[in-house]
Amino acid sequence: MLKNWKLLSAVFLFGMLLLVLSACSSEDNGGNSSESQPSNDEEGSSEPKHGGTFTMATPADPDTLDPHRQSSIYTHQMAGFVYNKLVTYETGPDVEYTDYNVVPDLAESWDISEDGTVYTFHLREAYWHDKEPVNGRQVVAEDVISTMERIINLPGHQAALLSEVESMEALDDKTVVFTLKQPFAPFLNFMANHFMWILPKEAIDGEIDLSTDAIGTGPFVLEEWEDNVQATYSRNPNFFEEGKPYLDELIYKVVPDQGARIAAFRTGQSDAIGGISPEELNTLTKSNPDTIVKEVLFATQEQVFVNMEREPFDDLNVRKAISMAIDRQSMVDSIYGGGEVSGPVNPSLGKWALPLEEREQLQPYDPEGAKALLAEAGFPNGFDTTLMVTDGYGEQLVRVAQWIAEDLRNVGINAEIEVVEYATYFSEKWPNVDYDIGVGYQTYFQEPDEWLRTQMHSEGTRNWFNISDPELDVMLDEQRMIIDEDERREMVYDIQRYVLENVVNPIPVSTYYVQSPQQPYVKNWEPHSSYGYIHMKDVWLDR
Repeated sequence: MLKNWKLLSAVFLFGMLLLVLSACSSEDNGGNSSESQPSNDEEGSSEPKHGGTFTMATPADPDTLDPHRQSSIYTHQMAGFVYNKLVTYETGPDVEYTDYNVVPDLAESWDISEDGTVYTFHLREAYWHDKEPVNGRQVVAEDVISTMERIINLPGHQAALLSEVESMEALDDKTVVFTLKQPFAPFLNFMANHFMWILPKEAIDGEIDLSTDAIGTGPFVLEEWEDNVQATYSRNPNFFEEGKPYLDELIYKVVPDQGARIAAFRTGQSDAIGGISPEELNTLTKSNPDTIVKEVLFATQEQVFVNMEREPFDDLNVRKAISMAIDRQSMVDSIYGGGEVSGPVNPSLGKWALPLEEREQLQPYDPEGAKALLAEAGFPNGFDTTLMVTDGYGEQLVRVAQWIAEDLRNVGINAEIEVVEYATYFSEKWPNVDYDIGVGYQTYFQEPDEWLRTQMHSEGTRNWFNISDPELDVMLDEQRMIIDEDERREMVYDIQRYVLENVVNPIPVSTYYVQSPQQPYVKNWEPHSSYGYIHMKDVWLDR
């Protein structure tokens, strides 16, 4: 499975909500990682302790808890406390933040047929939370089938993850069989995807209001959700991993202001905080010198995206000019304190991303070249437009938009910034392609197929840019059917080169280093670059 760089945790709230907490470290693939304090195992008790309340602060709340009707990070961060998947990603002190090692979750084992078209999952003994109407009954295969059928039948991006499934069958209460139309390279990775939470059949049948409640098998039980205030979770005493979780209570508090989140951490009202700016970190560590700070490369990127059905963004030269106008390296160094030029497949996917040198060569900073391309496109004096951004991910993204607007002005494109509140941005403006240019973060995609086909295929479920390129469609369809990993990787490289030369949308900007503080008493904080805080079952407090 996919492997990669370092450990981190938390920033889509400043890149997205994973940022609300954070951590991890490593130095694979040339990345940078450091800690300002000893690691968790080097001080205090080494044996996990039960008890205590863990409080984390988030800048925003989702508009629904339904994990199949919403792809927002805020929905899925909360879902991960409550639900499990058939399979998941490994976490732990020896696992990097962006390692994609598939391990058992609700399925304790699985078999794959020789021809790669039949996947048989064997369910473990697990029980739903003891809440009405499920009342703690055992998980059965029909729950899995009902969940998958709901995903397929609902409009949304999750259905694409099951697009190659021909049939599903419950052989008995503990055995689920998926038959694929053809061998499909991403399938097991897709089953571990952070959108594939398994729900009880009662929820599928409408007996649970999934917009406001969640009943799962996970380490924590949702006790109460006060919209835009906080969610409160209690320890699940019947969790299938014996002795876990260690925490008695988890509080997920909405604190929109970054300064207030930092103040809560400084005074001990919050146990971890997402990535913060170098200036904020410097101030924090002066007042709280025992803070543990970890630096890692983020699991996603900022993107500049354009609506290719609006003039002049239907012109390839205009899109190339926009890309060439952006001083990516200076921007990421100035705003985030470090990072690197990104690419169509984010560097967090390691060997699937183009090498850094090639990313830089194919996306040069060249203002004079940008002006020449604009003139060739018929805009020697530039043009006026509107650049959309949301403040729902924190101050940094707005600063990125301001930087990019200034770079564009330097080549003659006068981009007036439009700051849109998060719910409108995510649910209306972006997916409905109701914008000229936008700046935003992308989901923590865990498969090259997601970075490429999902966004760039003419029928891609996240093609929110009006991309339509028949030649690209053929390549995107072909790469996902190549089982040989080396052969597939070479085609993924070719697709990225084609995109950067012939599509240039969405435009990758940078992947930055995140500095994320945590309290010194927080132990086993070893997150993964997927939504859901799947590591929280292992976290304990040494105090």
